Amino acid sequence: MLNRLTSRGARRRLLMVVAAAAVLIIFAYGWSVTDINLNRPQEPLRQQNVGNALRELLSPNIFQQDYTIINATTPILMDCPADGSAPAPAEPTGGDEPHIVVIPACAHSGEIVTVQGYNFYPDSLARINWIATDGERRIRQVVGTSNDNFVTNTDGTFTVEIEVPRIRGTSGQTHTVEAQGRFPAGLPRFSDTTGLVLEKMIETIFLALIATSLSILPSAILSFFAAHNLMRPVRMSLGSLLVGFALLPVGWLLGTEVLGRIGTLAVNLGKGAGFNLGAVGALSSLFLFAAVTSSRAQASNISLNSDHLREIASKLLLAVVVVATIGLLGGLGILFGGLFTEGLLRYLSNFIGSLGQLVELAILPIAGITGAFAVSSAGMSLALNGLKKLHGAPAHLLGGVLGAICGAILMGMVASIGMQAAWLGLLPPVAAASLASGILPALYRRFVPQPARPTAAGRSIQTALSWVGIIAALVGTAAVLNVDRAVIAGTLPSTRSSVSLPGLTLYPYITQAMLIGAVLGGLSAALAGTKATFPLGEILYNTTRTILNALRSIEPLIMGLVFVIWVGIGPFAGVLALTLHSIASLGKLYSEQIENIDSGPIEALQSTGANRLQTIMYAVVPQIIPPYIAFTMYRWDINVRMSTIIGFVGGGGVGFLLQQQINLLRYRDAGVAVLAIAIVVSVLDYASASIRERVM
Repeated sequence: MLNRLTSRGARRRLLMVVAAAAVLIIFAYGWSVTDINLNRPQEPLRQQNVGNALRELLSPNIFQQDYTIINATTPILMDCPADGSAPAPAEPTGGDEPHIVVIPACAHSGEIVTVQGYNFYPDSLARINWIATDGERRIRQVVGTSNDNFVTNTDGTFTVEIEVPRIRGTSGQTHTVEAQGRFPAGLPRFSDTTGLVLEKMIETIFLALIATSLSILPSAILSFFAAHNLMRPVRMSLGSLLVGFALLPVGWLLGTEVLGRIGTLAVNLGKGAGFNLGAVGALSSLFLFAAVTSSRAQASNISLNSDHLREIASKLLLAVVVVATIGLLGGLGILFGGLFTEGLLRYLSNFIGSLGQLVELAILPIAGITGAFAVSSAGMSLALNGLKKLHGAPAHLLGGVLGAICGAILMGMVASIGMQAAWLGLLPPVAAASLASGILPALYRRFVPQPARPTAAGRSIQTALSWVGIIAALVGTAAVLNVDRAVIAGTLPSTRSSVSLPGLTLYPYITQAMLIGAVLGGLSAALAGTKATFPLGEILYNTTRTILNALRSIEPLIMGLVFVIWVGIGPFAGVLALTLHSIASLGKLYSEQIENIDSGPIEALQSTGANRLQTIMYAVVPQIIPPYIAFTMYRWDINVRMSTIIGFVGGGGVGFLLQQQINLLRYRDAGVAVLAIAIVVSVLDYASASIRERVM
């Protein structure tokens, strides 16, 4: 027993030594890969350059002052007389006026003379000029330096040495030594650099503010889908889900054709541009259809059908009202945008007008999405009773048909996205793998007798079969669609031999993907049947998390480069880049806060019979408002700092100015921008802390 314990302790110590050696080797390799060289920082020139740069950065050019140049002169004789009767050096004159003294008072060309100055402005720049009889000024360098200028002493005096210039034919002439000193005129004021930095800093603050504000609503919505504790219990009947998904394209087409015209009509009415009779006819027909459907539902003797028909009519009316209202508000925004061109109201007019233009541009997609969900929801309501009555083979047969349709639709949508870039071509194989993940486990459960309580071995077998199906579908779909060539060569699928359908163009690449989706989706749904329960919440959770992670992994600098190409250099590109990245970051932070809430209020409300929306509104939202505010303020703080980097690629704000100053080696001016960024970030931090204290 003792030997066994000793052997175990020896193995543990050996493993610890091996682990320590492995860590040391990893860090040694990392040290080499990162090219850490301590010799270069010790080079005198590098130390001098970095010292100068830091010195200028820490001496920001915040203030400036006007200066008056005051001259003080004294004569000097060229070539002292041979008889020794050289003039005596001038004595300092008392008084308050600047004056200079040259010692000696005569000198030969090339000799060194001393110039002493009195009553100059302390610690200011000055220089020495030599004025010959022809009046030409020659700037003289201070002996021992390479500078034309020098700095006076703190008492306003100076003593410098200069060389007498070599000028032919000047022997016996009296020349003049001139000292020029700078004297401040007026009070100091902010420099031009400070004014420009303040202007750009204000632009940066609002750039970050707009980006943060635009990201709040999308992030808040996505956070609920990315919260596992909310999505995990969400399940629905597979049959209802397949019916709703199959009707999405139909709803999209109807939405763009019918609701799109209604929305366009509403936009034109709002901006006073008139309307077209076709849109009015479509609107009237839809209202008439909804009214007739609702009246028939009320006259029906079957209560359940009456409720369903009334629900369908209300959904159609709601879709019309939503699209018409959005379009009308967009048109009114465009109309208001042209009312004011001067004064403070022009800012508000421009803002509302831009929102109206955005609605006008997006009215067709809005109508399509609204129609898709309205028709899908209506179809699910109509099919509800029929799906409940199906059992056995008919349920599996209908599931197979609906699964084939939905699989084809899903793969067609994914393949359309995959045609836009080579690496996006990986999406169809991934989608096919997700469709095939449940086929082999379903076959195993159908043909192999299952115990009442699932065993660990059975679960392991089903997991292995699921992975086999995933890998087979992934590899097979990639081979059929030639994804390997797209990834290696960067080529896109061929767009020849296209088949045009209403509102859709199908290419061979898309049709092949749709056939794969139809087969896999049909098999999977046929084996499961319409009665199966589908974990919709898990799918939404994983999809949302994947999208947020993908967006967050892309640096805002790269996003800024793309948006600069799209919308041009300026703060607009910075706003778009920061908005996109903020949505991903805030969505993650918000969702994690939802996952950490107290489940007690949720359980209490659910026990009273509250539905899901009521539970979220009264049990979840009150718990997340304070941290949401804190995270939003923190994100604004981050966006202010990020906008500095985005400015380096043309994203506007103080970063663009900072990049120009650094490129021009104007480190004192760059120091002003750095100081402004530090002040703004500190103020935002204190403001965020104060708001958190008040709210929480």
